Amino acid sequence: MLEVAKYIHPSLKKFPLLFVAAVLCIVAGTASAAALYKWIDEDGQVRYSDRLPAQQVKKKHQQLNSQGVVVTTTEAAKSEEELAAEAEARRKAEAQAAEEARLNEIQFKKDQVLLLTFSSEKELALARDDRLDVLDSVIRLITKSIESNQQTLKELETAAEQNYTSQGNEVPGGLAQKIEHFTGKIESRTDQLLLKIEEKNRINEQFELDLARFRELRAEETN
Repeated sequence: MLEVAKYIHPSLKKFPLLFVAAVLCIVAGTASAAALYKWIDEDGQVRYSDRLPAQQVKKKHQQLNSQGVVVTTTEAAKSEEELAAEAEARRKAEAQAAEEARLNEIQFKKDQVLLLTFSSEKELALARDDRLDVLDSVIRLITKSIESNQQTLKELETAAEQNYTSQGNEVPGGLAQKIEHFTGKIESRTDQLLLKIEEKNRINEQFELDLARFRELRAEETN
């Protein structure tokens, strides 16, 4: 291999264009002047040669033509870590694209149902009101049940206080069990009441979302 850089006087290296021109002149006089390679060695020095060293094949290098113009630039081969990072980035991008496509499909189906089910904002509001009326009826029944159980519990606790605990006596098992039963019943009914109130809130929130989306879709149809 003819590494022509070593035949050039060191002073020319201060002038890159003259240096390359000198290298080309030497290469042009050789039988293997078909290609000239340029690279930077491990010491940071620019090298030129008519053949590329084996250890440089996977590193960054350039090929020049006879006029010193860069014909091709080969970037350094990527490490296993870099290749793995790129593969992971591609995997994440593909997963994100698939998830976006899935969500778009779900939204499309919801939009179709919304448009096919309701023809106006008034119909949307009526549907919400119907659902709220049913829930309000259930809430009233649960509230009455809680109030009734609270009244019964109060009577049992009063009887236990007057007849037993105020006199330093233990509350009989039967009475204690009734008190425990109605206490648990009130707690259970209260939990049910809270769930129904939360459901009402969700219905109102969903109505606002559906109404806004319905308006968007109608606007798109008219544009």
